[in-house]
Amino acid sequence: MEPISMVQATEGGGTAYPLGVNTVLAGKMPPPGLTNFFYLSDYRADETKDSSGHDKANIENFDLHVQALSMRMDYVYKDYSLLGAQVESRFALPFIKGDVSFDVKTPAGRVHRSEHQDGVGDLMLAPLVLGWSSPRFHQLVGVDIFVPIGSYDEDRLFNPGRNTLSYGPWYAFTAFPMENLEISSKLIYLINGKNSATHYRSGHEFNADYNIAYNITREWQLGLNGYLYKQLSDDEQHGETFGDGNRGQVVAFGPSVKYQTPEIGFVMKWQHEELVENRASGDRFWLQAVYRF
Repeated sequence: MEPISMVQATEGGGTAYPLGVNTVLAGKMPPPGLTNFFYLSDYRADETKDSSGHDKANIENFDLHVQALSMRMDYVYKDYSLLGAQVESRFALPFIKGDVSFDVKTPAGRVHRSEHQDGVGDLMLAPLVLGWSSPRFHQLVGVDIFVPIGSYDEDRLFNPGRNTLSYGPWYAFTAFPMENLEISSKLIYLINGKNSATHYRSGHEFNADYNIAYNITREWQLGLNGYLYKQLSDDEQHGETFGDGNRGQVVAFGPSVKYQTPEIGFVMKWQHEELVENRASGDRFWLQAVYRF
C-alpha cells in the first residue's frame, strides 16, 4: 500500500500485507459469531534508503504520507469444526489516501515530482482460518488472498491498489507464559503475482508482526510491538532481475496501549522503522478498535 516504484523495493515500494497490523492477540480467534475490527493507520517518512541502507543518492526532499482506514469482518462458525479446530472466515477492505513528493537529480538539473491519490485499496480474503485454543496458548493458520480491486494507474507515482494478485500462508500464536504476560506474533510468507500493466513481479516477502505486553489491570495492557520484514527473492521485470534485486528490509518497534472489555476493545500503537533497505524509512501510528455482536 506504499508507493514510489522508482525509489523503493518491490513494485511501488510496499507490500499487499499491512505491516504491523496483527500484533495484539494475533493468534486468538474471536468468539463464535460476527466480530468487526476497525483500523486507522498513519505512515510518515522523510527518508528513502538504498540496498546498503543509505539515503538514495539521486533523491532529495523526500516526503511520504499514507493514511488508511480499514474494516475487517470475522465470522466464527458455531456448529463446525475441522481437524479439532474452530473455523473462521474473514475479509478486509481499506480506503487509502497518499501524498508523496521528492526531487530527482538529473543531468539537466533537479526535477520535482509529487502526487496525491485516494481510493479503495485491494480486498483481503481469508476464506478458511483454523484455530486451536488452550487456557495459555492460542494458534491460528490461514491463507490471506489479496484481490486487486483497488484504484490503480501505471502512470501514477502513488496507487491505492497494486494491480497484482498476491497470497500469503500464515501462522499466528498468542501465548500467556504468565497470567498477565502476552506474547503474540503473526508470521506470513507473501507470494506476489505479476502486474499485467508493467510486467513487474515483486519478490517473495516474509513478515512477522509481534507484541510483548503486560496487563497492568484486567482492562489495561502496556506493551512493545512492531514488525520484522525481509524480502527473500529478487524483483523481476520482463522475466529479468530488476537492478540488484531490489530486496526490501525493515525492523520496526514501539509502544502499544490496549483497553479491552468483553464487548469492545481499543489499541493505540507507534512503530518506528530502523535497519531499512530499499524502502522508505519512517513511523507508523495505529488506532484499532473491535466490536463484537
